[in-house]
Amino acid sequence: MTSLDYPLDILWELLKLDAPSGDEGPTADWLEDQLARELPDVRLERLGDSLIARRGERPTVAVFAHLDTTGWTLDHAKSLLRIGGPDGRPGDPIRPAGMPDAGNTLARRKDGSWKVKGKTTAAPGSRWVYAAVPLQEGGEIIAPYLDNRAGVWAALHVLRCCPSVAVAFTSYEETRGVGALLCARHLSKTLGITQALIADLTWHTKHVRCGRGVAVSLRDSCLPRQAYLDRILALAEESSLPVQREIA
Repeated sequence: MTSLDYPLDILWELLKLDAPSGDEGPTADWLEDQLARELPDVRLERLGDSLIARRGERPTVAVFAHLDTTGWTLDHAKSLLRIGGPDGRPGDPIRPAGMPDAGNTLARRKDGSWKVKGKTTAAPGSRWVYAAVPLQEGGEIIAPYLDNRAGVWAALHVLRCCPSVAVAFTSYEETRGVGALLCARHLSKTLGITQALIADLTWHTKHVRCGRGVAVSLRDSCLPRQAYLDRILALAEESSLPVQREIA
């Protein structure tokens, strides 16, 4: 196994874990156990359902990867309230988080709201997620929640390869971003870290294409510091790995 290899079975394990925003605890527990077994020199610290892992005495760079996913909360009369911004379509298979698929699907009411189609005994307040089974076709992995299971997988690889780095596995990104804010403040206060990268997924578009290399996001609703962007782009281009520039 070379330094660039990391087993995909870790990604498949991550894809089995349900973590709609507000329910990231079991995934954080799984990561703690995985890291304790694979990398015993990693120091672990929980902040609620967020997890900070670091190697080295004084890392100067942090990587952020969010644990939570989109989903729905079951309201009364089989109504569904969105958690984050799930891009659902009528007929998509769904199930209660942590439960097997029982044949329920998404359906639209006349007023445009979502509901569960099918028989269910789940209680109001239960969390629901996509039920589609992940699969691999050639060199592509097709699955709900690659956002951000693939980002978490990449961040785990960073921990494995880098002798001095901090990684924040954060909660609540799909709703309010509170977990990332708490972790950033903690890393700044305790380690003096002032520079970070975010491992996340982006869209396959006309200008940024799946399979053509990592996308460096130059801006979205926020404007990163240009001097920092220039440093990251220069390092990325020096790496000889394919790099794409994204403007979202």
